Parts: sequence; structure tokens; C-alpha cells
Amino acid sequence: MTRNKTFLIVQSVFCALIAGLLAAAALQLYFDGAAKQAEGDLFYYMYTREKAGEKLLPILPLFFTALGLTLAGLILGVKDEKVEKPVRDEILLKDLGSIQNKAVHQTATQGELYARVAIITLAVCMIIAGIINGGLEDVLAKGATICTECVGLG
Repeated sequence: MTRNKTFLIVQSVFCALIAGLLAAAALQLYFDGAAKQAEGDLFYYMYTREKAGEKLLPILPLFFTALGLTLAGLILGVKDEKVEKPVRDEILLKDLGSIQNKAVHQTATQGELYARVAIITLAVCMIIAGIINGGLEDVLAKGATICTECVGLG
């Protein structure tokens, strides 16, 4: 097994682990709130910034490690050796008959890759800034207002 393949497997495991932990944190947050509401506290707000932060804080180091791995792989140019090879599907080739199966693959230049990383980084920073300044609560309040107006309750 090559170093590139090992690196990609480790990066994939980190991403899958983060996805699983985020799903588990979201479910735990929901079930905690549902239990409080079942006890009779109907005005218990289960989706607050503090409660979400409490559930996500343990995952943060793993997230930054995975982000660092992804950036390191991008900078070092780690990629799968088979990414340039077209997939050959014998059944599809038989069905197509005389039509040739040509794989068109357009590679991004180094500048385009840096631009993509910069845009994604800027987007993540803006999302974090919105959460920090209370935008999450505003969106939740506006969403609840719009929903109740559409249903005719407000």
C-alpha cells in the first residue's frame, strides 16, 4: 500500500468519524430536549447556542485535525492514482455498440485549487461569525414566525 493511499484512507476515516459524531451529537441534543418537553417543560429551548456548543466542543479537535489533514493533502498534492483512469464497464460498452466510451476529465490548475480553498475557508469563517453574533437565534425566530404565519396561527 502506498503512502498516498494510506493518507487517503486515514483522511476518509477521520471524515466518516466526524460525520458519525456530529449525527450522534445532534440526536443526543434532540433526545435531551424531547425528554425535557415530555416532563412538562413545553418552553424548553433545546436548540440554543450554548447547548449546541456543549455537544460540539468535544468534536472540535477531531474536526481541526481532519481539516489539517485535508489541507496538507491539498498542499502536498496527494491524490488517488486511479483518478485519471476512466472506469470500464463491459456491459455498458456492449450496449453502446459503435459509440466510443470517452472519459472527459478536466483537471483544475493550482490557482483554481487555491481559490476554492480560500472560498471554502471564507464561507466557514462567515458561518462561525454568524453563529457567534447570535444569527442562529435570529434565523430560528424568523423561521418560526414565517411558519406560524403560513399555517395561520400568527
